[in-house]
Amino acid sequence: MDRRLGPAFFLGSVLLLGACKKSQDPAPAAPSPAAPAEVKAEPVPGYTLSYLQEAKPSGCTWTRQDASGARKGLFTVDAACERLRLAWSPNGRQGTVVDRGSAGTKPRAWQVDFESGQGTALPLPEAGHTDALGFDPTGHVVALVSQVEELVRRTEGADEYFLFEGQRIPITQPEGGPGLAHAFRREGDGWKRIETVATVYESDAAAGTDALATAATLVSSTAGVDLDAPAAAELPEGSQEAARLDAVVPDKGHSQIGGWVSVETHGGPLYAWKAAGELPVLMPPLRWEVKDRLVEPEELALTSSQGMVLRVRGPLLLVAADQAARIYDTRTKRRIATLDGVHDARFWPRPRTVTASAGPDAATAQ
Repeated sequence: MDRRLGPAFFLGSVLLLGACKKSQDPAPAAPSPAAPAEVKAEPVPGYTLSYLQEAKPSGCTWTRQDASGARKGLFTVDAACERLRLAWSPNGRQGTVVDRGSAGTKPRAWQVDFESGQGTALPLPEAGHTDALGFDPTGHVVALVSQVEELVRRTEGADEYFLFEGQRIPITQPEGGPGLAHAFRREGDGWKRIETVATVYESDAAAGTDALATAATLVSSTAGVDLDAPAAAELPEGSQEAARLDAVVPDKGHSQIGGWVSVETHGGPLYAWKAAGELPVLMPPLRWEVKDRLVEPEELALTSSQGMVLRVRGPLLLVAADQAARIYDTRTKRRIATLDGVHDARFWPRPRTVTASAGPDAATAQ
């Protein structure tokens, strides 16, 4: 019997062959897991430094340097760098330089224009001794003056006072070397006295020119506190942190009596030795924590007996010693800049704006 294969047979064969072929094909490879995103290190923020550097053949140059290493000499003074003190105007365009003088040299001062690099001699007030120059919130130069000689001191009953230019100024602390403190503001080519108070000198309770209300209003002063100077918290003797540091650094390299202090940074605490004395000073050893180990900042290269100043701005740490400065990124604990042969290195102050008020809070950082 003639059997013919119909269309259904051929269609079934095609489907069967397709199924067999499909079963023989390899299974598709599973997609590979996505590679973890690379964590990019935060860039080191820009910065500008101020420092003093010995000039050749003599004198000292006030210098500004940015993070690229580009530097500009602002003003050169015929004096040793150790004698100079600096202050900045609120807008950051001008500054003052004070030469504190020596046994044979009277104190001198200059006002410096940073753009032109020109300095103008600034005569100091004739009364007393100028302890500091600074800028008020409006940009005027102000002199803080101490006076202990050529004073008229009077007693009336139980009250004591100084008679100064016809004004009676009560002496509230007769012990400890009483004197006067004056504040003068530079106006035109002269000085205008704007405040006078009785104070004491050469005493533990002495306020000196700090007793002047004007002193607290200055946005920058040759005797003022650097705003980038961090607070140093003393570690109690015998505390766990102090004991750990003593164990890591049994030989501090000097015999200065003192104790450990902690300074907070973006990368955790930095520990330093604070030498006791009339003027306490920070000095090596320095240690901070890296992978659960207390280590010295890399390539610090400072002698163990050097006094130093720490300054912190954002994640940056500046270690400034006599004729040396080191800058670190506290997040990575890496040293990013080294300067030798420099004095009084610090971060360049940020410009400030002047508000309507003329009080202590008149200037606010931009």
